[in-house]
Amino acid sequence: MKSNPAMLLLVLLALGGAAGVILSGSKAPPPAVVKTRPETAPPPLPDGSLEDLQKQIVLLQGQIEYLQGQNDALKDENAELLQKLGTLGMKNAPPVVMKEDDVAPDFVGMGLEMMKMRKLQALPLVTTSVRQEEVEMAILAWLKRQQPKDEAKKLTRALAALGWIPEAVDPLPLRAALLARLLGGWYDTETETMFTVDPETATGPAVISNEPLGIAFGQLLREYGSTLFQPQHGPLTTDKRLAREALISGDASLTRFLHSLQNPSSAPKDDLPTEDPDHPLNQVPMPVFLREMALFPFSRGFDFAQTLHSAGNFPQLNAAYSRPPVNTAEVIEPEVYLDPERPAPVEITLDDVKLSGVAPFLDDRLGKFVCATALRTYNNDEDAGMGTRGLVADRLLAWAAESGAKRDHAAWQTLFMDKASADAFHKAMLNSLKQRYNTKGEAEFNAQGRWVSLMRNRGDSGVVLMDAASEEARTAMKLLMK
Repeated sequence: MKSNPAMLLLVLLALGGAAGVILSGSKAPPPAVVKTRPETAPPPLPDGSLEDLQKQIVLLQGQIEYLQGQNDALKDENAELLQKLGTLGMKNAPPVVMKEDDVAPDFVGMGLEMMKMRKLQALPLVTTSVRQEEVEMAILAWLKRQQPKDEAKKLTRALAALGWIPEAVDPLPLRAALLARLLGGWYDTETETMFTVDPETATGPAVISNEPLGIAFGQLLREYGSTLFQPQHGPLTTDKRLAREALISGDASLTRFLHSLQNPSSAPKDDLPTEDPDHPLNQVPMPVFLREMALFPFSRGFDFAQTLHSAGNFPQLNAAYSRPPVNTAEVIEPEVYLDPERPAPVEITLDDVKLSGVAPFLDDRLGKFVCATALRTYNNDEDAGMGTRGLVADRLLAWAAESGAKRDHAAWQTLFMDKASADAFHKAMLNSLKQRYNTKGEAEFNAQGRWVSLMRNRGDSGVVLMDAASEEARTAMKLLMK
């Protein structure tokens, strides 16, 4: 019969309390009460009393040393109980083998502190230390459940068709490796176990110092993961998925930050900036564009969570899981999310999406953050921001190219709030194309084996970027996107 974790927890705590009572049974005798007289000089001591007092001092010193030893023993026993508590109810998890003189990191105690601070009422995470490769495997398994089959790779095929990444790759193993280094652990929902990285297998000290962030993330994933991510309801668009990941990642980053204010020992200890080639995150051979997308939930998510916490403390954050942000625009501008009269998302509709009778392998929404990232590649931050500011909707379609083509066909339709906003985007995107393909800045050209067009439509409030492997495909895309 399966053990009840809650009952075992109570038994362990009771045993710990009993041990404390037994070990603390031998107490030092209370010190003698010495009465003083109002005179400034102390009364004379009787004969032999000085020698008796010295004996009592020696006896008390012995008692103090004994109690100190008992206190150390209690600490060791408490650490052992916490370690056992951390492995309570573990499913298929390897046993924890500690070396002599090693001190087990108190991840269970740290988790309890953060749960209390975050106002989450749940049992502590079952915790064990495994190799970093096993942490990456656990993350990869979770990512594949969120984006099954080739969903993630289809997106990189489309991004490669637009020229934003060098070639199509499977991003999930790369992202799993990045998250393992960023979090220092992972909560595996299948085994209900928090895996932390074994220090001997870590790729750098920053990985170990990030474990508090991983524990905070794991607690929130256990609490709200099934609400945010429900693969049975179909795949999320890239924009919506990034927004939901930003909620939980930002919440974890904020929790870790607030905890480190009270416990400086758990603050990040890595001194290397993320731009340094030796930084653990840069050990993952990931295209820059995909790295930016993977880090967005933590960087901008922290600001989003902080704004929600300022507006209504943790109850406001808790409520956000029942009404998560619908796109990255709401994460970037939390005041839009907090507006009770926020406008409904705009959808771009098309009469037909088949290219020469062939359906697209990808039909996606990229959102405001991806738009800004694309423009920042070849524009300064100010021009990229101006080009992104008025975006209200977008839609990315990609079709398989003919045999032998290195890149597929892609069309990215964008829609802005007015003509002026569309003009700013058109200018920034045209500059990007000019630098990427080394052209004179034409809105339509063929270069490097690609047929490219940047076309205005939808009453001058829309701009569509078409990048095709053949002139025939570009012509057909124009008819679809007119």
